[in-house]
Amino acid sequence: MQPSPPLTRPAVDLGLARRVELAQAAQNRTATPPEGILEVAGGFALFHGPGSPLTQAIALGLDGPVSPADLDRVEAHLGRGGGAIPIELLPFAHPSLAQELARRGYRVSEFQQVLVRELTHRWPESPQVEARPIHPHEARALARTVASAFLGREELSEEEATLMLPMTSMPGTTCFIALADGEPAGGGTVALHEGVATLSGAGVRERFRGRGLQQALIAARLDWAVRHGCTLASSSTLPGTSSQRNLERMGFFIAYPKVVMVREPSASR
Repeated sequence: MQPSPPLTRPAVDLGLARRVELAQAAQNRTATPPEGILEVAGGFALFHGPGSPLTQAIALGLDGPVSPADLDRVEAHLGRGGGAIPIELLPFAHPSLAQELARRGYRVSEFQQVLVRELTHRWPESPQVEARPIHPHEARALARTVASAFLGREELSEEEATLMLPMTSMPGTTCFIALADGEPAGGGTVALHEGVATLSGAGVRERFRGRGLQQALIAARLDWAVRHGCTLASSSTLPGTSSQRNLERMGFFIAYPKVVMVREPSASR
């Protein structure tokens, strides 16, 4: 898989961050029951139950100050059941958010890199790898494949093998599978929102790594996004990972970092 031609980089500013973050929020909202969605402080608090990776607050403070009352509402919403409260903090967020998080005893849980690229052309298919949207009967195979990739092992419990199954039926999200040697070897998702394609959930089973599957999955999802009218693609990774390097090979660049801030249930203000 050859890297795509270099592009003029879009200006990295508040407007770009709002597009990217609200696109991510839109994807996560589709998997959230209506009672779990709270629109607050310019962003969203999404509740999927204590400890769920989808329980989080996204894009807070991008429209202006975040008040103590705003955070009280977020904590009451996300803290149900006694779980930790995760809030994403962006460099473009109003300073009041960082100040109030510090006052309440939040700690850094995770750093992420947000990468973007413009979309201007189609991508050719890889001659070595078949990467395409799943057929309905492949949902369980995709869920098992991605879970195996994330966990780094082939032996999975039934709970582990079906953990990712809900992503195959999320409205607005298309799941892709990569086949190698005639069997599922990797997978990932793409969600489209107002011209922005959000790439996420990608993984390749350990014994198939190093064969270009990740780049084939990226190219297939970008081509899908272009054919559906998107002009910008984004994805988030942990810093310095192979996922980041694969995205950079495909023309993405780091637009900005973000930090996941967490307050444990026992933390007091």
